[in-house]
Amino acid sequence: MTTTTDVLVVGGGGSGLSAAISAATSGATSLVLEKCPVVGGSTGRSVGSFTAANTAYQYRAGVNDSIELFIEDMKTANGDDEARENVALRRVFAENAGTTLEWLSSIGVQFLGPTPEPPFEKPRMHNVLPNSGAYITALSREARKRGVRVVTDARVERLLRNADGEVIGARAGGEDYLGRRAVILASGDYSAATDMKAAFVGEAAAKVQAVNPNSTGDGFRLGNDVGGTMLQMDRLYEGLRFLPGKMPDPIKLLPATPAVSRAVRFLSERLPKNLLAVLLRGALTSWVGPSNDLYRAGGICVNEKGVRVANEDSEKLLARGVAADSNRGWMVFDETVAQRFSAWPHPVTTFPGVAYAYVQDFARYRPDTFFKADTLEELATKAGIDPAALRGTVERFRQHAAAGHDPDFGRTEFGTGIGAGPYYALGPMQSYITLADGGLAVDTDLRVTAEDGTPIPGLYAAGSTGQGGLQLLNHGLHIGWAMVSGRIAGRNAATAPVRTDLRFVGSTASVLNTPVEELNVASRRPVS
Repeated sequence: MTTTTDVLVVGGGGSGLSAAISAATSGATSLVLEKCPVVGGSTGRSVGSFTAANTAYQYRAGVNDSIELFIEDMKTANGDDEARENVALRRVFAENAGTTLEWLSSIGVQFLGPTPEPPFEKPRMHNVLPNSGAYITALSREARKRGVRVVTDARVERLLRNADGEVIGARAGGEDYLGRRAVILASGDYSAATDMKAAFVGEAAAKVQAVNPNSTGDGFRLGNDVGGTMLQMDRLYEGLRFLPGKMPDPIKLLPATPAVSRAVRFLSERLPKNLLAVLLRGALTSWVGPSNDLYRAGGICVNEKGVRVANEDSEKLLARGVAADSNRGWMVFDETVAQRFSAWPHPVTTFPGVAYAYVQDFARYRPDTFFKADTLEELATKAGIDPAALRGTVERFRQHAAAGHDPDFGRTEFGTGIGAGPYYALGPMQSYITLADGGLAVDTDLRVTAEDGTPIPGLYAAGSTGQGGLQLLNHGLHIGWAMVSGRIAGRNAATAPVRTDLRFVGSTASVLNTPVEELNVASRRPVS
Protein backbone atom coordinates (compact mmCIF):
# COMPACT_ATOMS: atom_id res chain seq x y z
CA MET A 1 0.00 0.00 0.00
CA THR A 2 1.25 3.49 -0.85
CA THR A 3 0.15 6.80 0.70
CA THR A 4 1.16 10.12 -0.87
CA THR A 5 1.29 13.58 0.68
CA ASP A 6 3.15 16.81 -0.02
CA VAL A 7 5.34 16.83 3.11
CA LEU A 8 6.12 13.66 5.03
CA VAL A 9 7.30 14.13 8.64
CA VAL A 10 9.09 11.39 10.58
CA GLY A 11 8.48 11.89 14.30
CA GLY A 12 5.52 13.20 16.30
CA GLY A 13 7.19 15.20 19.07
CA GLY A 14 7.30 18.97 19.38
CA SER A 15 9.50 19.52 16.33
CA GLY A 16 7.63 17.06 14.12
CA LEU A 17 4.17 18.38 14.93
CA SER A 18 5.38 21.97 14.50
CA ALA A 19 6.84 21.03 11.10
CA ALA A 20 3.65 19.36 9.93
CA ILE A 21 1.49 22.31 11.02
CA SER A 22 3.87 24.78 9.41
CA ALA A 23 3.73 22.85 6.13
CA ALA A 24 -0.05 22.74 6.28
CA THR A 25 -0.38 26.46 6.92
CA SER A 26 1.98 27.05 3.99
CA GLY A 27 -0.48 25.39 1.63
CA ALA A 28 0.81 21.82 1.56
CA THR A 29 -0.69 18.58 2.75
CA SER A 30 1.33 16.90 5.49
CA LEU A 31 1.46 13.55 7.22
CA VAL A 32 3.30 12.52 10.41
CA LEU A 33 4.70 9.05 11.06
CA GLU A 34 5.17 8.37 14.78
CA LYS A 35 6.68 5.07 15.93
CA CYS A 36 5.03 5.14 19.38
CA PRO A 37 1.33 4.55 20.12
CA VAL A 38 0.89 8.25 20.94
CA VAL A 39 2.60 11.49 19.92
CA GLY A 40 4.66 13.58 22.32
CA GLY A 41 8.30 12.58 22.11
CA SER A 42 10.82 14.13 24.47
CA THR A 43 8.88 17.40 24.42
CA GLY A 44 6.05 15.74 26.33
CA ARG A 45 8.49 14.39 28.95
CA SER A 46 10.39 17.62 29.49
CA VAL A 47 10.20 20.27 32.21
CA GLY A 48 8.92 22.48 29.40
CA SER A 49 10.88 25.73 29.61
CA PHE A 50 11.15 27.85 26.44
CA THR A 51 13.86 30.52 26.29
CA ALA A 52 13.29 33.38 23.85
CA ALA A 53 13.88 37.10 23.39
CA ASN A 54 11.47 39.89 22.38
CA THR A 55 8.28 38.26 23.64
CA ALA A 56 5.04 39.83 24.82
CA TYR A 57 5.70 38.28 28.23
CA GLN A 58 8.97 40.22 28.43
CA TYR A 59 7.27 43.41 27.30
CA ARG A 60 4.59 43.14 29.99
CA ALA A 61 7.31 42.48 32.59
CA GLY A 62 9.27 45.57 31.50
CA VAL A 63 12.22 43.58 30.11
CA ASN A 64 14.01 45.44 27.32
CA ASP A 65 15.72 42.71 25.30
CA SER A 66 17.12 42.22 21.80
CA ILE A 67 18.30 39.49 19.44
CA GLU A 68 21.90 40.67 19.72
CA LEU A 69 21.81 40.52 23.53
CA PHE A 70 20.35 37.01 23.30
CA ILE A 71 23.19 35.91 21.02
CA GLU A 72 25.82 37.46 23.29
CA ASP A 73 24.38 35.61 26.28
CA MET A 74 24.45 32.33 24.38
CA LYS A 75 28.11 32.97 23.60
CA THR A 76 28.76 33.44 27.32
CA ALA A 77 26.90 30.24 28.21
CA ASN A 78 28.88 28.30 25.60
CA GLY A 79 32.23 29.02 27.26
CA ASP A 80 34.91 26.87 25.66
CA ASP A 81 32.28 25.24 23.42
CA GLU A 82 31.87 28.52 21.55
CA ALA A 83 34.62 27.32 19.20
CA ARG A 84 32.28 24.53 18.07
CA GLU A 85 29.22 26.73 17.57
CA ASN A 86 27.22 26.82 14.37
CA VAL A 87 26.86 30.60 14.42
CA ALA A 88 24.51 30.67 11.43
CA LEU A 89 22.02 28.34 13.09
CA ARG A 90 22.32 30.25 16.35
CA ARG A 91 21.22 33.44 14.62
CA VAL A 92 18.33 31.59 12.97
CA PHE A 93 17.25 30.37 16.39
CA ALA A 94 17.64 33.72 18.15
CA GLU A 95 15.76 35.61 15.45
CA ASN A 96 12.83 33.18 15.41
CA ALA A 97 12.44 32.06 19.03
CA GLY A 98 10.33 35.02 20.12
CA THR A 99 7.86 34.82 17.25
CA THR A 100 7.63 31.05 17.68
CA LEU A 101 6.73 31.44 21.34
CA GLU A 102 4.06 33.97 20.34
CA TRP A 103 2.75 31.45 17.80
CA LEU A 104 2.50 28.81 20.53
CA SER A 105 0.61 31.29 22.67
CA SER A 106 -1.78 31.92 19.78
CA ILE A 107 -2.71 28.21 19.62
CA GLY A 108 -3.36 27.99 23.35
CA VAL A 109 -0.04 27.38 25.13
CA GLN A 110 0.26 29.41 28.34
CA PHE A 111 3.52 30.42 30.00
CA LEU A 112 4.71 31.81 33.33
CA GLY A 113 7.56 34.26 33.00
CA PRO A 114 9.92 35.47 31.89
CA THR A 115 12.21 34.30 34.68
CA PRO A 116 15.98 34.69 35.12
CA GLU A 117 18.29 31.88 34.09
CA PRO A 118 21.98 32.66 34.71
CA PRO A 119 24.36 33.25 33.04
CA PHE A 120 21.85 35.02 30.78
CA GLU A 121 21.61 38.66 31.88
CA LYS A 122 18.03 39.15 30.70
CA PRO A 123 15.04 37.12 31.96
CA ARG A 124 14.09 34.97 28.96
CA MET A 125 12.91 31.63 30.32
CA HIS A 126 9.18 31.07 29.84
CA ASN A 127 7.81 28.11 31.85
CA VAL A 128 4.92 26.24 30.22
CA LEU A 129 1.70 25.83 32.22
CA PRO A 130 0.55 23.57 33.75
CA ASN A 131 3.15 21.07 32.41
CA SER A 132 4.89 20.06 29.19
CA GLY A 133 1.82 18.13 28.08
CA ALA A 134 0.36 21.52 27.14
CA TYR A 135 2.66 21.67 24.11
CA ILE A 136 1.44 18.34 22.77
CA THR A 137 -2.21 19.06 23.53
CA ALA A 138 -2.10 22.39 21.68
CA LEU A 139 -0.02 21.10 18.77
CA SER A 140 -2.21 18.02 18.33
CA ARG A 141 -5.35 20.14 18.32
CA GLU A 142 -3.82 22.56 15.80
CA ALA A 143 -2.67 19.67 13.61
CA ARG A 144 -6.21 18.30 13.44
CA LYS A 145 -7.52 21.79 12.68
CA ARG A 146 -5.07 22.13 9.78
CA GLY A 147 -5.84 18.71 8.31
CA VAL A 148 -2.55 17.06 9.28
CA ARG A 149 -2.79 13.28 9.28
CA VAL A 150 -0.94 11.45 12.07
CA VAL A 151 -0.12 7.74 11.80
CA THR A 152 1.05 6.13 15.05
CA ASP A 153 2.78 2.78 15.61
CA ALA A 154 4.64 3.52 12.37
CA ARG A 155 8.39 3.17 12.85
CA VAL A 156 10.23 4.25 9.72
CA GLU A 157 12.68 1.58 8.59
CA ARG A 158 14.23 3.28 5.59
CA LEU A 159 14.02 6.41 3.45
CA LEU A 160 13.11 5.94 -0.21
CA ARG A 161 14.93 7.58 -3.14
CA ASN A 162 14.24 7.82 -6.85
CA ALA A 163 16.68 7.27 -9.71
CA ASP A 164 17.95 10.86 -9.38
CA GLY A 165 18.88 10.32 -5.72
CA GLU A 166 16.06 12.52 -4.37
CA VAL A 167 14.52 11.46 -1.06
CA ILE A 168 10.89 10.84 -1.95
CA GLY A 169 9.44 8.99 1.02
CA ALA A 170 9.80 6.36 3.71
CA ARG A 171 8.86 2.78 4.43
CA ALA A 172 7.12 2.00 7.75
CA GLY A 173 5.42 -1.21 8.78
CA GLY A 174 5.64 -2.64 5.28
CA GLU A 175 3.86 0.37 3.77
CA ASP A 176 5.30 3.13 1.62
CA TYR A 177 4.66 6.80 2.35
CA LEU A 178 5.68 9.28 -0.33
CA GLY A 179 6.30 13.02 -0.05
CA ARG A 180 5.76 14.90 -3.28
CA ARG A 181 7.77 17.87 -2.02
CA ALA A 182 9.98 16.69 0.85
CA VAL A 183 10.62 14.48 3.86
CA ILE A 184 11.43 15.94 7.29
CA LEU A 185 13.31 13.94 9.94
CA ALA A 186 12.17 14.99 13.43
CA SER A 187 12.59 11.81 15.43
CA GLY A 188 14.57 13.08 18.43
CA ASP A 189 18.08 12.32 19.64
CA TYR A 190 20.11 9.17 20.33
CA SER A 191 20.12 9.24 24.15
CA ALA A 192 18.64 5.72 24.31
CA ALA A 193 20.85 4.21 21.58
CA THR A 194 23.35 2.14 23.59
CA ASP A 195 25.63 1.41 20.64
CA MET A 196 25.86 5.04 19.56
CA LYS A 197 26.54 6.25 23.11
CA ALA A 198 29.26 3.65 23.52
CA ALA A 199 30.91 4.48 20.20
CA PHE A 200 30.79 8.26 20.38
CA VAL A 201 31.01 8.96 24.12
CA GLY A 202 32.19 5.78 25.84
CA GLU A 203 31.09 2.56 27.51
CA ALA A 204 30.47 4.27 30.86
CA ALA A 205 27.99 6.66 29.28
CA ALA A 206 26.29 3.80 27.45
CA LYS A 207 25.18 2.36 30.80
CA VAL A 208 23.24 5.51 31.72
CA GLN A 209 19.56 5.18 30.85
CA ALA A 210 17.64 7.80 28.91
CA VAL A 211 14.71 9.82 30.21
CA ASN A 212 13.00 8.99 26.92
CA PRO A 213 13.63 5.31 26.09
CA ASN A 214 12.25 5.88 22.59
CA SER A 215 15.08 8.25 21.59
CA THR A 216 17.00 5.56 19.74
CA GLY A 217 18.62 7.70 17.05
CA ASP A 218 16.41 6.47 14.20
CA GLY A 219 16.58 9.76 12.31
CA PHE A 220 20.37 9.77 12.50
CA ARG A 221 20.60 6.34 10.88
CA LEU A 222 17.94 7.16 8.28
CA GLY A 223 19.63 10.43 7.30
CA ASN A 224 23.07 8.87 7.30
CA ASP A 225 21.90 6.12 4.94
CA VAL A 226 21.09 8.68 2.23
CA GLY A 227 24.30 10.69 2.61
CA GLY A 228 23.79 12.85 5.69
CA THR A 229 26.57 13.31 8.23
CA MET A 230 26.45 13.55 12.02
CA LEU A 231 28.03 16.34 14.04
CA GLN A 232 29.17 16.59 17.67
CA MET A 233 28.06 13.13 18.72
CA ASP A 234 30.15 13.35 21.90
CA ARG A 235 27.64 15.48 23.79
CA LEU A 236 25.30 13.96 26.39
CA TYR A 237 23.48 15.58 29.33
CA GLU A 238 24.06 13.09 32.16
CA GLY A 239 22.84 13.60 35.71
CA LEU A 240 21.05 12.22 38.74
CA ARG A 241 17.36 12.48 39.57
CA PHE A 242 15.31 11.29 42.51
CA LEU A 243 13.17 8.23 41.92
CA PRO A 244 9.49 9.02 41.31
CA GLY A 245 7.47 9.29 44.48
CA LYS A 246 4.72 6.88 45.47
CA MET A 247 2.23 9.73 45.40
CA PRO A 248 1.60 11.27 41.96
CA ASP A 249 2.79 14.82 41.50
CA PRO A 250 -0.25 17.12 41.23
CA ILE A 251 1.38 19.31 38.57
CA LYS A 252 1.94 16.31 36.30
CA LEU A 253 -1.64 15.15 36.96
CA LEU A 254 -3.22 18.40 35.79
CA PRO A 255 -4.83 17.98 32.37
CA ALA A 256 -3.04 20.21 29.87
CA THR A 257 -6.22 21.57 28.31
CA PRO A 258 -6.55 25.23 27.26
CA ALA A 259 -9.03 25.95 30.06
CA VAL A 260 -6.78 24.45 32.74
CA SER A 261 -3.71 26.18 31.28
CA ARG A 262 -5.45 29.56 31.36
CA ALA A 263 -6.67 28.98 34.90
CA VAL A 264 -3.19 27.97 36.10
CA ARG A 265 -1.66 31.01 34.45
CA PHE A 266 -4.29 33.30 36.01
CA LEU A 267 -3.57 31.89 39.46
CA SER A 268 0.21 31.76 38.98
CA GLU A 269 0.38 35.44 38.05
CA ARG A 270 -1.76 36.48 41.01
CA LEU A 271 -0.78 34.15 43.83
CA PRO A 272 1.70 35.52 46.37
CA LYS A 273 5.16 34.34 45.40
CA ASN A 274 5.58 32.45 48.66
CA LEU A 275 2.37 30.50 48.11
CA LEU A 276 3.29 29.71 44.49
CA ALA A 277 6.66 28.42 45.67
CA VAL A 278 4.94 26.08 48.14
CA LEU A 279 2.74 24.66 45.39
CA LEU A 280 5.74 24.00 43.16
CA ARG A 281 7.94 22.33 45.74
CA GLY A 282 6.24 18.99 45.23
CA ALA A 283 7.49 19.00 41.65
CA LEU A 284 10.92 20.24 42.67
CA THR A 285 11.36 17.31 45.03
CA SER A 286 10.00 14.79 42.52
CA TRP A 287 11.34 15.31 39.01
CA VAL A 288 14.01 18.03 39.08
CA GLY A 289 17.64 16.96 39.57
CA PRO A 290 19.52 18.09 42.68
CA SER A 291 22.21 20.76 42.56
CA ASN A 292 25.82 19.62 42.75
CA ASP A 293 26.46 22.61 45.03
CA LEU A 294 25.56 20.39 47.96
CA TYR A 295 28.57 18.20 47.23
CA ARG A 296 30.83 21.20 46.84
CA ALA A 297 29.71 22.30 50.30
CA GLY A 298 30.89 19.01 51.82
CA GLY A 299 28.51 16.17 50.93
CA ILE A 300 29.35 12.88 49.26
CA CYS A 301 27.50 10.47 46.97
CA VAL A 302 27.38 6.78 47.91
CA ASN A 303 25.70 3.66 46.57
CA GLU A 304 23.73 1.11 48.58
CA LYS A 305 27.03 -0.59 49.50
CA GLY A 306 27.96 2.59 51.36
CA VAL A 307 30.92 3.52 49.15
CA ARG A 308 31.56 6.60 47.04
CA VAL A 309 31.01 6.06 43.32
CA ALA A 310 32.86 8.93 41.58
CA ASN A 311 34.32 12.42 41.78
CA GLU A 312 31.50 14.56 43.17
CA ASP A 313 32.90 17.62 41.38
CA SER A 314 31.40 16.28 38.13
CA GLU A 315 27.70 15.66 37.54
CA LYS A 316 28.60 13.54 34.53
CA LEU A 317 31.00 11.30 36.46
CA LEU A 318 28.49 10.89 39.29
CA ALA A 319 25.83 9.75 36.83
CA ARG A 320 28.19 7.22 35.31
CA GLY A 321 29.40 6.02 38.72
CA VAL A 322 25.87 5.40 39.97
CA ALA A 323 24.84 3.71 36.70
CA ALA A 324 27.86 1.40 36.79
CA ASP A 325 26.64 -0.29 39.97
CA SER A 326 23.03 -0.72 41.13
CA ASN A 327 21.85 2.61 39.68
CA ARG A 328 21.04 3.81 43.18
CA GLY A 329 22.79 6.73 44.82
CA TRP A 330 22.34 8.83 47.96
CA MET A 331 23.58 12.32 48.89
CA VAL A 332 25.09 12.11 52.41
CA PHE A 333 25.95 15.23 54.44
CA ASP A 334 26.10 16.64 57.95
CA GLU A 335 24.19 19.22 59.99
CA THR A 336 26.38 22.11 58.82
CA VAL A 337 25.56 21.42 55.17
CA ALA A 338 21.89 20.78 56.00
CA GLN A 339 21.58 24.17 57.66
CA ARG A 340 23.22 25.89 54.71
CA PHE A 341 20.82 24.28 52.24
CA SER A 342 17.76 25.18 54.28
CA ALA A 343 17.47 28.78 53.07
CA TRP A 344 18.23 31.13 50.18
CA PRO A 345 20.60 31.31 48.34
CA HIS A 346 21.34 27.58 48.64
CA PRO A 347 18.44 25.46 47.33
CA VAL A 348 18.77 21.74 46.69
CA THR A 349 16.61 22.00 43.56
CA THR A 350 15.21 24.99 41.69
CA PHE A 351 12.91 26.38 39.03
CA PRO A 352 15.08 29.48 38.47
CA GLY A 353 13.30 32.67 39.40
CA VAL A 354 10.11 30.77 40.26
CA ALA A 355 10.54 28.37 43.16
CA TYR A 356 13.18 26.67 45.27
CA ALA A 357 13.25 23.52 47.40
CA TYR A 358 15.45 23.10 50.47
CA VAL A 359 16.42 20.17 52.69
CA GLN A 360 13.33 20.52 54.89
CA ASP A 361 11.08 20.41 51.83
CA PHE A 362 12.19 16.86 51.11
CA ALA A 363 11.16 15.90 54.64
CA ARG A 364 7.76 17.46 54.00
CA TYR A 365 7.01 16.53 50.39
CA ARG A 366 9.19 13.47 49.79
CA PRO A 367 9.65 11.65 53.12
CA ASP A 368 10.52 8.54 51.10
CA THR A 369 13.74 10.28 50.03
CA PHE A 370 14.63 11.99 53.32
CA PHE A 371 16.64 10.31 56.08
CA LYS A 372 18.06 11.83 59.27
CA ALA A 373 19.83 10.23 62.24
CA ASP A 374 22.24 11.05 65.04
CA THR A 375 24.76 8.43 63.91
CA LEU A 376 26.01 7.30 60.53
CA GLU A 377 25.07 3.70 61.28
CA GLU A 378 21.50 4.64 62.13
CA LEU A 379 21.28 6.81 59.01
CA ALA A 380 22.52 3.95 56.83
CA THR A 381 19.99 1.53 58.31
CA LYS A 382 17.11 3.93 57.65
CA ALA A 383 18.20 4.59 54.05
CA GLY A 384 19.00 0.99 53.16
CA ILE A 385 22.77 1.49 52.94
CA ASP A 386 25.48 -0.77 54.39
CA PRO A 387 26.14 0.76 57.86
CA ALA A 388 29.73 -0.38 58.43
CA ALA A 389 30.78 0.56 54.91
CA LEU A 390 29.23 4.01 55.19
CA ARG A 391 31.09 4.66 58.44
CA GLY A 392 34.36 3.64 56.80
CA THR A 393 33.66 5.74 53.70
CA VAL A 394 32.95 8.86 55.76
CA GLU A 395 36.05 8.37 57.89
CA ARG A 396 38.21 8.02 54.78
CA PHE A 397 36.60 11.06 53.19
CA ARG A 398 37.30 13.09 56.34
CA GLN A 399 40.98 12.28 55.94
CA HIS A 400 40.89 13.36 52.29
CA ALA A 401 39.11 16.62 53.15
CA ALA A 402 41.62 17.40 55.89
CA ALA A 403 44.51 16.80 53.50
CA GLY A 404 42.82 18.57 50.60
CA HIS A 405 43.58 15.58 48.38
CA ASP A 406 41.32 12.79 47.13
CA PRO A 407 43.41 9.82 45.95
CA ASP A 408 40.27 7.78 45.24
CA PHE A 409 38.61 9.99 42.62
CA GLY A 410 40.54 13.24 42.35
CA ARG A 411 37.93 15.49 43.93
CA THR A 412 39.21 19.04 44.50
CA GLU A 413 36.31 20.80 46.28
CA PHE A 414 35.69 19.53 49.83
CA GLY A 415 33.72 22.37 51.44
CA THR A 416 33.38 21.78 55.16
CA GLY A 417 33.47 18.02 54.68
CA ILE A 418 31.40 15.74 56.90
CA GLY A 419 31.67 16.65 60.58
CA ALA A 420 29.43 16.05 63.55
CA GLY A 421 25.85 14.77 63.40
CA PRO A 422 23.02 14.65 63.03
CA TYR A 423 23.52 13.23 59.56
CA TYR A 424 21.33 13.33 56.47
CA ALA A 425 20.78 11.33 53.30
CA LEU A 426 18.66 12.21 50.26
CA GLY A 427 17.82 9.43 47.84
CA PRO A 428 17.76 7.05 46.21
CA MET A 429 18.64 8.75 42.95
CA GLN A 430 19.06 7.22 39.51
CA SER A 431 21.27 8.17 36.58
CA TYR A 432 19.63 9.59 33.49
CA ILE A 433 20.55 11.10 30.16
CA THR A 434 18.07 13.87 29.51
CA LEU A 435 19.36 14.90 26.09
CA ALA A 436 22.01 14.21 23.47
CA ASP A 437 23.31 17.22 21.56
CA GLY A 438 24.60 15.62 18.40
CA GLY A 439 22.66 16.13 15.17
CA LEU A 440 22.60 15.78 11.43
CA ALA A 441 24.37 18.56 9.54
CA VAL A 442 21.82 21.03 8.14
CA ASP A 443 21.93 24.42 6.43
CA THR A 444 19.96 27.48 7.54
CA ASP A 445 16.92 26.25 5.59
CA LEU A 446 17.09 23.01 7.65
CA ARG A 447 18.02 20.93 4.60
CA VAL A 448 20.15 17.93 5.53
CA THR A 449 23.60 18.26 4.01
CA ALA A 450 26.33 15.86 2.99
CA GLU A 451 29.86 16.09 4.37
CA ASP A 452 30.80 18.66 1.72
CA GLY A 453 27.84 20.88 2.61
CA THR A 454 25.73 19.94 -0.41
CA PRO A 455 22.00 19.64 0.42
CA ILE A 456 20.52 16.17 0.03
CA PRO A 457 17.58 16.65 -2.37
CA GLY A 458 14.20 16.32 -0.70
CA LEU A 459 15.42 15.89 2.89
CA TYR A 460 15.07 18.24 5.87
CA ALA A 461 15.64 17.74 9.61
CA ALA A 462 14.40 19.51 12.73
CA GLY A 463 14.74 19.39 16.50
CA SER A 464 17.50 17.25 17.96
CA THR A 465 17.76 15.28 14.72
CA GLY A 466 18.61 18.51 12.88
CA GLN A 467 20.66 20.29 15.53
CA GLY A 468 23.55 20.68 13.11
CA GLY A 469 26.30 21.67 15.55
CA LEU A 470 24.19 24.23 17.39
CA GLN A 471 25.19 24.66 21.05
CA LEU A 472 22.19 24.74 23.42
CA LEU A 473 23.92 25.11 26.78
CA ASN A 474 21.27 26.68 28.97
CA HIS A 475 17.77 25.75 30.08
CA GLY A 476 14.86 26.30 27.72
CA LEU A 477 16.90 26.25 24.52
CA HIS A 478 16.16 22.70 23.37
CA ILE A 479 12.38 23.17 23.44
CA GLY A 480 12.88 26.49 21.69
CA TRP A 481 14.98 24.91 18.95
CA ALA A 482 12.50 22.05 18.50
CA MET A 483 9.66 24.45 17.74
CA VAL A 484 11.70 27.00 15.77
CA SER A 485 13.42 24.44 13.56
CA GLY A 486 10.20 22.51 13.04
CA ARG A 487 8.35 25.59 11.79
CA ILE A 488 11.20 26.59 9.45
CA ALA A 489 11.65 23.08 8.06
CA GLY A 490 7.91 22.71 7.49
CA ARG A 491 7.61 26.06 5.73
CA ASN A 492 10.58 25.40 3.44
CA ALA A 493 9.55 21.84 2.69
CA ALA A 494 6.06 23.03 1.73
CA THR A 495 7.48 25.37 -0.91
CA ALA A 496 10.01 22.90 -2.34
CA PRO A 497 9.45 21.89 -5.97
CA VAL A 498 7.11 18.98 -6.57
CA ARG A 499 9.08 15.90 -7.61
CA THR A 500 7.93 14.43 -10.90
CA ASP A 501 9.44 11.00 -10.28
CA LEU A 502 8.03 9.27 -7.20
CA ARG A 503 9.26 5.81 -8.19
CA PHE A 504 11.76 4.55 -5.67
CA VAL A 505 14.76 2.40 -6.49
CA GLY A 506 17.02 0.17 -4.41
CA SER A 507 16.40 -1.94 -1.32
CA THR A 508 13.60 -1.30 1.16
CA ALA A 509 15.29 -3.28 3.94
CA SER A 510 15.51 -1.55 7.33
CA VAL A 511 18.63 0.49 8.08
CA LEU A 512 17.90 0.86 11.80
CA ASN A 513 20.33 -1.93 12.66
CA THR A 514 23.21 -0.46 10.68
CA PRO A 515 26.46 -1.12 12.61
CA VAL A 516 27.57 2.07 14.25
CA GLU A 517 31.05 1.83 12.74
CA GLU A 518 29.49 2.26 9.31
CA LEU A 519 27.86 5.60 10.14
CA ASN A 520 29.19 8.83 8.69
CA VAL A 521 30.31 10.97 11.62
CA ALA A 522 32.43 14.12 11.66
CA SER A 523 34.41 12.78 14.64
CA ARG A 524 34.48 9.30 16.17
CA ARG A 525 36.74 10.07 19.09
CA PRO A 526 35.04 9.05 22.36
CA VAL A 527 35.44 11.65 25.09
CA SER A 528 35.71 11.04 28.82
